[in-house]
Amino acid sequence: MIQITNPSPTLKYAPQDKPFGSAQNGPWRIIDLLQWGTRYFTDKDIPNARLEVEWLLADQLAVARVDLYVRFDQPLTPSELANFKAVVQRRLRGEPFQYIIGKAPFYGRDFTVTPQVLIPRPETEVIIQALQKGPPPTTILDLGTGSGCLAVTAGLLYPGAEVLAVDNSTEALALAKENAHRLGAGKITFQELDMLKAMPQGKFDAVLCNPPYVPAEEVASLQREIREHEPRAALTDGGDGLTYFRRLAEMGPGLIGATGRLLVEIGGKPQAGPVKALFERAGMSTEMHHDLQGDPRVVEVVAGTEG
Repeated sequence: MIQITNPSPTLKYAPQDKPFGSAQNGPWRIIDLLQWGTRYFTDKDIPNARLEVEWLLADQLAVARVDLYVRFDQPLTPSELANFKAVVQRRLRGEPFQYIIGKAPFYGRDFTVTPQVLIPRPETEVIIQALQKGPPPTTILDLGTGSGCLAVTAGLLYPGAEVLAVDNSTEALALAKENAHRLGAGKITFQELDMLKAMPQGKFDAVLCNPPYVPAEEVASLQREIREHEPRAALTDGGDGLTYFRRLAEMGPGLIGATGRLLVEIGGKPQAGPVKALFERAGMSTEMHHDLQGDPRVVEVVAGTEG
């Protein structure tokens, strides 16, 4: 899900809470930085403040997050403290913590991410959950693979399946290949292809897609981290947000045939009706899958005319 929010005012921060200064008596320990960082990030309107501080500190110390609490009394060296200060400053400038540490969790695995790909989000996991509710696929297509989180996860869940992952970005495909290799998903084929201009060959049991669906007029309302740092082409179609859904409705019958399924992420309630109508006008049936907030998040499309 790409979350659209109005900018909120920044709360004032007490100078005595600043780290790395005279306010701290003795060396800074892991627990001190966890407590300080949570307060500081909360005051700076950074969501999930505790979790982000844990990720950043664990990455700098090259330990698992749980180890922070096992070693909570451990003091940081001056170089470790300086490195942590540097990443905190990067985060305060709006850089997503996933890009800072170079990874993001998806369906229980860490995927390498760079500013060339969209950061995987929990809402996109609904595609995988919906996939598992149907019969095991033997052929899978991931349109717009990005980091490869969908293709790799599907390939690991169904190791006997043939997976094709396509993207129009050479950089994204290289990263997706890296993630597939590192996570042991060996039966994935990668292809550079612009789905707006060309169509993958063949029919598939399952087609997965998280397309750019933010309307151009709403980009300015996105969170700063998203608006300024994530790839614009992966966020918006530059129009009304429905361009890729129109294309999928056009390609769908040729990709899934009579027995396949198309699973596509949508932008929540505002897009549910229009997207459903697009596919049903193309002669296909639809079913909505909801995220943890109860919002429609993934449309499942199959051949047929009944909605």
